[in-house]
Amino acid sequence: MSADNHLLDVKNLKKYFPFHGKVAAGAERIVKAVDDVSFWVDAGETLGLVGESGCGKSTLARAILQLSRPTAGEVLFRGENLAALDGEKLRRARREIQMIFQDPYASLNPRMMVKEIISEPLRNYGQKENLNGRLEELLATVGLDSSAMFRYPHEFSGGQRQRIGIARALALNPALVVADEPASALDVSIQAQILNLLQELQARLGLSYLFISHDLSVVSLLSHRVAVMYLGEIVELGPTAELFPRPWHPYTEALLASVPEPDPRAERAKTRIVLRGDVPSPVNRPGGCSFHPRCPYAFKRCQQEKPPLKEYSPGRWVSCHLLEEPGRRPTSLQHQPNH
Repeated sequence: MSADNHLLDVKNLKKYFPFHGKVAAGAERIVKAVDDVSFWVDAGETLGLVGESGCGKSTLARAILQLSRPTAGEVLFRGENLAALDGEKLRRARREIQMIFQDPYASLNPRMMVKEIISEPLRNYGQKENLNGRLEELLATVGLDSSAMFRYPHEFSGGQRQRIGIARALALNPALVVADEPASALDVSIQAQILNLLQELQARLGLSYLFISHDLSVVSLLSHRVAVMYLGEIVELGPTAELFPRPWHPYTEALLASVPEPDPRAERAKTRIVLRGDVPSPVNRPGGCSFHPRCPYAFKRCQQEKPPLKEYSPGRWVSCHLLEEPGRRPTSLQHQPNH
């Protein structure tokens, strides 16, 4: 993937963990949580990252922010490799990349007042002038009254706590926000408020988002492009407007088919794709394509050869042998890629 002038460019990123449990004979004693992942995010863009629980989405986010150091690969932010930085250089770079965590209660210190929580990043970077004015501005930006400064996290609802987390993430005027399922722990009505807030902030502040979620309806609403992750790998990447109505990877097709259809008369409501088996262990990955044990269209090549992530049409990247075998391609995945 060429990466000219991208705000964030992730290249061949890997994050492995040692495994101390029992493994099959000949298996590696490592967990490949993120395995050779590449993608990019442009200024002002939202890239949605989707996949089943346990596929490595949150680990990828933490590796990008260097909260968990990657095993290999590059994380280029404005052309500078964060994975090669440490100390003060990494600290300076981090002010432009912030994170919104999934659980707004666990991510806020219960012993600190909201004033202290939001002002902490400002103080850490020496921005102490007119501190109260800045705090009032941040709270107003996320729809909270200035009186919230003098209360503790437990005094707020889940949605209000997430607004506090968003205010903290915005304190240093970041260019990129990594949102790790920011609405999944909230009631549906509150989810809508938080998602609308994120859209408003992007339009007003020009933010870029890496938006992680397993809720495909939310991703389709917020994202300009979508990356689909399976077992630590990106298997499909493309514009939302093209990928959702016409997925090219069988796993993407199965994910989209799992979204409930409110109209039982709709054609999609009558089609249900059931994946066989469970997600393979990242300790003992299957040979060839990682998805082949569950894929309804797998053939011999899938078991023997790992498909590379290739651009089959402008902006559409897919890792699947079916695109090289037109005669085997099912009707649901039909397309005319440009080679």
